[in-house]
Amino acid sequence: MNKFFINKQNGTKRSGINNWLIFLSVVLVGFGTFLTPRVIHAAATQTYTDQFQNSTTTLSGTSVTASMYFSKESYWNVKKATFNLSYQASQLTNKQTSDITVTVNGVKCTSFRPQTGDGTQTKEISIPTKLLAADNQLTVTGQIETQKKNQVVQATQTPANWLTITDASNVSFSYKLNQADTTISAFYTHFIGDDTVNQQRAVLATADTPTNADLTASMLALSGTSRTISAQANQVQIERWSKVQADDGDYVIMVATYQELPAIFKKSDHRRSSYQTRCH
Repeated sequence: MNKFFINKQNGTKRSGINNWLIFLSVVLVGFGTFLTPRVIHAAATQTYTDQFQNSTTTLSGTSVTASMYFSKESYWNVKKATFNLSYQASQLTNKQTSDITVTVNGVKCTSFRPQTGDGTQTKEISIPTKLLAADNQLTVTGQIETQKKNQVVQATQTPANWLTITDASNVSFSYKLNQADTTISAFYTHFIGDDTVNQQRAVLATADTPTNADLTASMLALSGTSRTISAQANQVQIERWSKVQADDGDYVIMVATYQELPAIFKKSDHRRSSYQTRCH
C-alpha cells in the first residue's frame, strides 16, 4: 500500500524554516489509484524474528533468573510465536534435579531439564498466542544444581552453579498481515512497524531539489514519532523522489513545498482526502 504525507505551503511566514509555515497533509493514495489504499501482496504467512537487546549473560547461583523483552505489532494476526533459547549450563549440572522455567507476561509456559555439554544448547519453546501483548516480558528462571562424583547433589552454592544465556536467543513470529485502512493512525502504525522498517518497506521521500525547509520538515516528521524508527541493522530510508519507484516502499511519506510536488500529487490535489496538522 502506497500512502503519502504531503507538505503544502500556505503562505504564512515562520522563522527558522525558511520563512514557511509547514503543514504536513496526509494523503491516502496509491500508485495510479487515488483515495484507495493499495493492497500489499505479501506472502500468505510472513515471518519475523525479534532479536533481544540482551548481550550474552552468565547467571550464577543455585537459583537464577533473567528477563528479556520483545514486541508484537498490532497489525499482526499471529499464528505462531516461538522463543528460541540459546544457552549453556554448567557441565556439572545434575540433570535430574536442575530445571528451567519460562514465563511470559507473568504466566508460566513451560519447564524443562537443561542439557549440558561443552557447546551451546538450543531449545524451541512455543509461546501461547493468547498471552501476547504489544510489549512483552519473557522471564527465564532456573535451578542449577551441581553434583559430586558420588552423584550426591551439593547443598551449597559453588562457582560451578551457572547458566549462560547467549545473545542468539530470540522470539520468532509467524503471522498474517492485517491491511491498513484509510486512517492516518493505520498508516502510521504500519510505517513505524519493526517488520516494515527491517524489510526496507518504509520510505521518506523529498523533492529532487529539497530546500532547507523540506529537509527540516523531513527531520521533524521522523523525530515526531513515539519511538526511534529503526530496528536491528535497518532504518527508514530517506530518498529523493526521482529515486523512489513504485516497488521501493509500501509506506511512503512525501515531504515538499507544494510547487515542488511531483505532478502525480498535484493532479490528484482536487480529489484527495487530507488531514492537516501543524508542525511545531
